Amino acid sequence: MLRATIVLLVFCNTACGIIGPSCVERRQSGNVISISGQVHAGEIVSHRVAYATEGSQNNARFSWQGEASPDGPRLAIYATKAGCANFTLPPHANTGDCAVLARAGQIESGIVTDTLIVTHGRGNPERFGTPPEYIIWVVGDPVQFTGYSLSITWVYPFNC
Repeated sequence: MLRATIVLLVFCNTACGIIGPSCVERRQSGNVISISGQVHAGEIVSHRVAYATEGSQNNARFSWQGEASPDGPRLAIYATKAGCANFTLPPHANTGDCAVLARAGQIESGIVTDTLIVTHGRGNPERFGTPPEYIIWVVGDPVQFTGYSLSITWVYPFNC
């Protein structure tokens, strides 16, 4: 009986919000940085970003001009460790500091994802150095110029 009561109390505290704040109510987030720029056809643009350690992950919401248009430009973004100096586009192998940590934008299957998630803080194993930083690589469409924007936030906890 005692075990069932404890399980019920834990469940209600973490999910229901009956006894205490729910998982969603305990979630914290904040702004890190907003970035906007332009990328020419076939160009790769990079941005060094300070990792916000307040949360367990940094989420980068990505958008670009013409992304919803069937004939619009197709961009992709990648995140690597800050020490990456010679990033190459997959399927070429990127190892060490240039290994891809996260990806968003246009992917091979034609699906567009608008959020890039980079993990480091509060229990995640990646190590980004001191101060923790990473690089976001914006890869332009092969034939079209366009503008883009990134809005990066920190989040904790990301999953309860």
